[in-house]
Amino acid sequence: MLNIGDTVKVHYTGKFEDGTVFDTTVTSGPIVFTIGDEMMIPGFEKAVMQMNPGDSKTIKLAPREAYGDYDPSLIYVVRKSEYFPDREIHRGDQIQVPVEDGVVPFTVIEVQGEEIKLDGNSELAGKTVVFDIELIEIVSQGDGFGFEEDFDDEFKSEFDDSVSLDDIEGMY
Repeated sequence: MLNIGDTVKVHYTGKFEDGTVFDTTVTSGPIVFTIGDEMMIPGFEKAVMQMNPGDSKTIKLAPREAYGDYDPSLIYVVRKSEYFPDREIHRGDQIQVPVEDGVVPFTVIEVQGEEIKLDGNSELAGKTVVFDIELIEIVSQGDGFGFEEDFDDEFKSEFDDSVSLDDIEGMY
């Protein structure tokens, strides 16, 4: 069983419930990610953690385990002249807005004169999704859960069992 911190290589195909594919690695090659680094959605990571190399499975994820529920508070109306004075903006455009921690992607959902309505939700928010997953290999095992056992074994090998507590105290 895999743990947080393990790095894995997987193939996947993401689909809507009607079978329409929205993403796949089959044509581009497998992806490598570390479990727990939040590169993948929560339900995907949980499914992979229960797999062994060579296993394949299909999972169905509700929005809360996938891309989240649709959040109307992520709709913003901005003035074109204030934010995009030198850029032609059209409905459907993908826009990267700089923020303190990086950039946030938005989709232009409406343009009316000077007003531009932006949606910060993922296009997959609020949708149930299906993934076909194949775990190809465990690239490396991290320092996730279970590290205590590794540490104990390494620590024990550093010391001679014949040394007593009194001997150690006498050294200092």
